[in-house]
Amino acid sequence: MQVSAFPLIFAALGLAACVNTDRNGTSGIDPAAYAETFSNRKTVTVDVTSEIPGEYFAFYYGNPYDGETLTRQPVLTGFTPIHTTLEVPKDVTKIYVTAQGDLKSYPVGNLSIAAEAAMPSSRASDVYKVPAEVMTAVNSVYFPEKPNNVRGEDLFVCTDLVIARTPSTGDFDEAELWLTFLGDGGARQGSLYGKLWFYTYPSERMDRLTAADCTFYGVVNDEVVPVTLDDIRAYRKWVFYTRDELMGNVSTYKRFKLGSFPKGVNVGFAYYGNSPVGDHGIRFTTPALNPAVEDYTLRYSDGSGSYRITNRHLANGFVCHVTVGDFQGNILGMENRLVTETGKYDGDYNDLLCLIQSNPKEIEPGGSVETGNSGAEDPEKLECKTTSGIYLFEDNYPWKGDLDFNDAVIQYQIKDYYKSGNKAKQVTVRALATGASMDNKFGFRDAKGFTCLLPDLKGFRNVYPNRQWEEPAEAETQTLYGDIQPCMENGRGVYIYLSSFNTTEYPCVLDIPLSDPDDPSWSFRWPQEGKSIDDCYFFLRNAKGGPRAADWYKTPKNADLVMGR
Repeated sequence: MQVSAFPLIFAALGLAACVNTDRNGTSGIDPAAYAETFSNRKTVTVDVTSEIPGEYFAFYYGNPYDGETLTRQPVLTGFTPIHTTLEVPKDVTKIYVTAQGDLKSYPVGNLSIAAEAAMPSSRASDVYKVPAEVMTAVNSVYFPEKPNNVRGEDLFVCTDLVIARTPSTGDFDEAELWLTFLGDGGARQGSLYGKLWFYTYPSERMDRLTAADCTFYGVVNDEVVPVTLDDIRAYRKWVFYTRDELMGNVSTYKRFKLGSFPKGVNVGFAYYGNSPVGDHGIRFTTPALNPAVEDYTLRYSDGSGSYRITNRHLANGFVCHVTVGDFQGNILGMENRLVTETGKYDGDYNDLLCLIQSNPKEIEPGGSVETGNSGAEDPEKLECKTTSGIYLFEDNYPWKGDLDFNDAVIQYQIKDYYKSGNKAKQVTVRALATGASMDNKFGFRDAKGFTCLLPDLKGFRNVYPNRQWEEPAEAETQTLYGDIQPCMENGRGVYIYLSSFNTTEYPCVLDIPLSDPDDPSWSFRWPQEGKSIDDCYFFLRNAKGGPRAADWYKTPKNADLVMGR
């Protein structure tokens, strides 16, 4: 989060006006240096370039995978080139980065990454060099490594290839198809691998398809051959097994000619991804072949709401028609989990990725869906820095307070759309607790003035252990523009900033970073009313008398003196 020049000047003027009274004994202190002393964050630069501009990168403050599923929310996302900064919590030791379906980690510090283009070709005699621009489109536009690449009504669309004449194809008798393995997104992060088969069926049966309508195919001795559904249930005779393709740092992949198919036929794909044995372990691109979801509310893993599904069949794979430069073809993406697998389904649909080429090359899917970043989502919102934490305010500035830092306990999230021309920032805040007799208001200040988001912070809520817990009010969200600074107006016309200080040893505001707000193993607990922050935590010094630890706020000195959510 950037800090505007105006609020800093304002704070300095406010300080000068109060030095005459010197009520808190802090004359002669430099506000900026003082604020840095108590900061729980470290500023690092991030510079990412790639051979092909437009590669999608996501940054995390911890390993984002639970098995093969993305479970953390990124703190930075963007398309190359990326040149920005991150305010990293000081207790974070590694930054994890996903790109091109891979995960890497770096020690906290200034990051400079030059990504090479991903260009699989072939390890078979049938050589096809996948253009780097196509791989960029696969990894960054259609099936990037991020949750919910397909959502809403699009989940029910059948995108099987339809062998049919279109105005673009012209007339033909049959179409040839080739399949090239490209990757597996992040599935292997959990040591999970998938197997792929394909099948054909009459086009008119697409919406009411049964397994009996299908002819299934696999590979034996590098030859495409018909197989039975029992072969697939037994996981035999697959076309691709991602473990074979990925082990040993294989960087070039095999391309199979699937065959020649007459008009009036659809081509779909079946996938097994280490799921329970039986028909429900097989995933199909044709929705009708997958088990119906009777009644389930899908809560999107990127925190963007929910979607209810009632008695409907979902696709577990999608085919997207793409045109990139001189290339025209199709991309297949498969999801290895059922939507009802709580905590496992992430909806990225890139657990197996393949390139499908055809002759005529204009062969297209039967349905069209919005995948990845190719939909109507605002591109600027895909390039975002997210800062999360809790502000703890002492409201008596410029007089000395009681140092319990619970006069206002404000949880916040700031989404900084750092490439937007208007410096847009979506701020979300809510008051968790108040311990104040003053008419406090919280908001953000920019060059135009103060924007109040939480106007009524007077009273004593969730600061006494013997009183009933009050559920915090709904969060307030607003979009602000330009450089902003959080502050509180304390009812006397005095604004309190991160650079304001209470004594030579205590600030007026503490910013407690939440590196992962959804982490169930830890949530910050603030001091009870009248209990000093140093009675509650090893704030001034650590347990051995040395400097405070980087993660001092994670472990109370005395758990009986703090309040929690």
